[in-house]
Amino acid sequence: MNKRNDFNDVFLNRRSIRKYDSTIKISSKELEEMINKALRAPSANNLQPWHIAVISSKEAKEKYSNLFTFNRLQYETSSAIVILFANLDYASNANEIFDLALSKGYMDQETKARQLERFSNKDSVPKEIILKTALLDSGMLAMSMMLVFRSHGYDTCPMGGFNKDLAVNMFNLENATATVAISVGVALDEGYQSVRLPFEKIGTIE
Repeated sequence: MNKRNDFNDVFLNRRSIRKYDSTIKISSKELEEMINKALRAPSANNLQPWHIAVISSKEAKEKYSNLFTFNRLQYETSSAIVILFANLDYASNANEIFDLALSKGYMDQETKARQLERFSNKDSVPKEIILKTALLDSGMLAMSMMLVFRSHGYDTCPMGGFNKDLAVNMFNLENATATVAISVGVALDEGYQSVRLPFEKIGTIE
């Protein structure tokens, strides 16, 4: 696929695409490459509170079809569907992440110990704060993912209209909530033009 190297094109010309060329397949290798780039998205304390499920093969499309009562055109024609889940037990990742940072020289032992101490008692953090944090971070990952896909020559559409509770069950996840599904493929329509209110209408600089 022809990659897009112009940031303005990648960012400003992104559209939500409903119909894709269903004959185009994206290899597992390229999907992993793109997702690994998107995983550079920021997250609170770098705890990366997400789980990613990719529906790509014909068999998987059939298996998970009942999750998508809506958005059928995107589901059926896309090369892949990526479902993002917010992992509400993200503090359990801390030791592994900090060990990796330590091994690469990005963190020293004292900082690691201090950071781990903050997460030693998960019950001390209100559940609503955990949920809000995980949802915010998953949203940043979703946007990063759509831009990375576009830079590789693919288009996307973020979809909230799917059975989120059933998705959690079908992927056998615990203490997680589905946030968004992203269809990926080669566009067969141009998407809709849209407008945004200018900054002067919605913000201030002081």
